[in-house]
Amino acid sequence: MKCSETRAIQTHIVTYPYLNFHETLFGGQLMAWLDETAGISATRLAREAIFTASVDHLDFLAPLRANHSACIDAFVSGVGTRSMEVFAKVIGEDLFTGERYLAGTCFMTFVVPSKQHLPAVEPETEEERFVCEGYEKRKQIRLSKRQESIEFANKIATDIPWT
Repeated sequence: MKCSETRAIQTHIVTYPYLNFHETLFGGQLMAWLDETAGISATRLAREAIFTASVDHLDFLAPLRANHSACIDAFVSGVGTRSMEVFAKVIGEDLFTGERYLAGTCFMTFVVPSKQHLPAVEPETEEERFVCEGYEKRKQIRLSKRQESIEFANKIATDIPWT
């Protein structure tokens, strides 16, 4: 399957109630929009229910200011047996001047609960090839960090603290 067949694009206006005290987009709102857009991309590959396994890497590169737009462009950038990596970029735009800027990039992992084998993705553009060629290295880092997270979680208490 071509990366372009998994592409999902959403555009949002940055306005109240999504603003923080700096009159820029609240980071948690951007994360929700990223998860939604990337989830659509992952579902286009799997064609069944998926779930978010992790936000592997999120870089906030520039603030999205009030009355700008946030365009999220996502595509599947790597495929395992039951998991897939989705890359998303956030393009900000000053709607009054037309100036565009890269506001963020993100890699997320989604999992298909069934035992089906997922189709591979085929990059076509220079950007898709650049992003996809780093998949195996990112996957190894992700697996290593996952093991660290499991070991860390085994040492964390789950009892509720009372004051």
